[in-house]
Amino acid sequence: MDRLKQRRKAMNYTQEQLAELVNAKKTTISNYETGYSTPNNEMLRDLADVLHTTIDYLLGRSENPAALDTAGGSTAAIPDFASRKDVKDFKIFLNQQEVMFDGVPLTAEEKARVLGFMEGMFWEAKKMNKRSKPNLEG
Repeated sequence: MDRLKQRRKAMNYTQEQLAELVNAKKTTISNYETGYSTPNNEMLRDLADVLHTTIDYLLGRSENPAALDTAGGSTAAIPDFASRKDVKDFKIFLNQQEVMFDGVPLTAEEKARVLGFMEGMFWEAKKMNKRSKPNLEG
């Protein structure tokens, strides 16, 4: 999967870093990149999420690597302060959202814009929470 390697490098991840973010081994990522093995659907979804792209792009069915390209959503890298748990929390957060306005589902473009905004708010809240944890030492 040449595109996996290209996207990983574009996001400035090593194979080890990407493997950690998707709960895999470095050799697994290496095997995907060399074509020795193919990721299953769940792994493809995780890779696309972490690399801020789409499964279609990774599979060569789309030429645009940006996950939220036309809607103005964020495609920024995961913040440096984010732990693996934070990344998983974020994926759960995004996947649980039913985005509607006045009871009417949003279009895909509208939803992507809202989720892009929510992504920024999520990471800002995480950053603030990490800075404001009370010092429990006496």
